[in-house]
Amino acid sequence: MKETLVIANNPIMWILALIIIANVVVQCFIFYRLANKHVKETSIISSKQVKEAFKIGFIGTIGPAFAVFAVAVALIAQIGGPLTLARVGIIGSAAFEMIAAGIGSGGTAGTPDFAPKMLSAAAWVMTLGGAGWLIVVFFATKHIDKLQVTVKKANPLTIAYMSLFAPFVIFFSLAYKEVINKGLLAKTFTIAPLAALIAGALSVVIVNKIVSKDSSKKWLKDWAMGFAVVAAMVVGTILR
Repeated sequence: MKETLVIANNPIMWILALIIIANVVVQCFIFYRLANKHVKETSIISSKQVKEAFKIGFIGTIGPAFAVFAVAVALIAQIGGPLTLARVGIIGSAAFEMIAAGIGSGGTAGTPDFAPKMLSAAAWVMTLGGAGWLIVVFFATKHIDKLQVTVKKANPLTIAYMSLFAPFVIFFSLAYKEVINKGLLAKTFTIAPLAALIAGALSVVIVNKIVSKDSSKKWLKDWAMGFAVVAAMVVGTILR
């Protein structure tokens, strides 16, 4: 395993990983400039609202980043820093990458049997496994945009309702899976996932209550997701 991690943390690997991340950063700036240009040409929203949206989006990523970071630390110990940075920096799902690394290496990742060939196999499985998301986005985005325009013409409220309920359904399905399959119905019964879910929900409720009573603390709403993630992680870790 030591030989494998030496290869995994080779300076060349770091250079390649940083090139990939640099590509993502450049894309971020391109999208930001295009969005700004579109706003100026169409005057959909004011420049102040653009800055506010950017700030909310930036802050909103901090909370989920804690969860990704926690899993990424464990992944670094298994497949090295560069590959972890390259994969998590693009896809963002450290949990998926950990599962893919385990499957690709035949379950040897992080063990003394983790050979260089297994590292290569793990890298291929992680890359091909994550490629599906990128391919779907590349080919489907344009068609989805056309579908959205068609639906808006038929009933403008449909998109509004979808935007409102889609996140709720997604988070509910993910939470249900964690609470039931990995908590209440797991081989070893634990209330940690349920407690984490409740802690996260309560933190959001508390933030909303504080803001409703004192409008000067409206900025807390921007951090609501971050507070929820941290509260859930702390409670889940304590009770696990």
